[in-house]
Amino acid sequence: MAITEVLDGICRYFGGDYDPATRTYRTSAVAGVGVVRRGAPKDNNAAEYFVGMEPGTRTGSVILVFIPTQHEYRRALGGEHGGVKQVVYDVRLRTFLRSNTSYAEDAQDDAYALREALLEWMRRDRTLGGCVFQAGEHVTESGADGIDVQYSEPSTAANLTKGYFELRFAAVEFVAA
Repeated sequence: MAITEVLDGICRYFGGDYDPATRTYRTSAVAGVGVVRRGAPKDNNAAEYFVGMEPGTRTGSVILVFIPTQHEYRRALGGEHGGVKQVVYDVRLRTFLRSNTSYAEDAQDDAYALREALLEWMRRDRTLGGCVFQAGEHVTESGADGIDVQYSEPSTAANLTKGYFELRFAAVEFVAA
């Protein structure tokens, strides 16, 4: 499977249907996710953070799915010339948040709630909708170890709080080789 197919599958799992006109995935089943993207937009459209949400929703997000590295090695099942290659993708869900809450602490709590919702969504299906063999599991040979989360401190300006967190995990597939 090509890396673009893996990216598309992960984006569909977290973002829903693909909209070719905007190059985004806009029907997420995860509350708090506006759109999911495979690349950073040329312009930062604030409305994308709240796509599909009720008017007045206080916090929304845009997720960029990025695979900075991949690692491949042979799983010699069936002898010297048989077997499969295991491909491990280092996946990053870069989650950008915008919040209209009165306090940055409330925006941070919304970020934690969204993180929990994303993790719960991952736990429902380790194949992320069938696009990989497994994701978010321990993979010792490649150094991947479950799911890691990194947070930024929220920043507030002009009565708008912005935040960021990143989920890092390995997504594994096997290919005949």
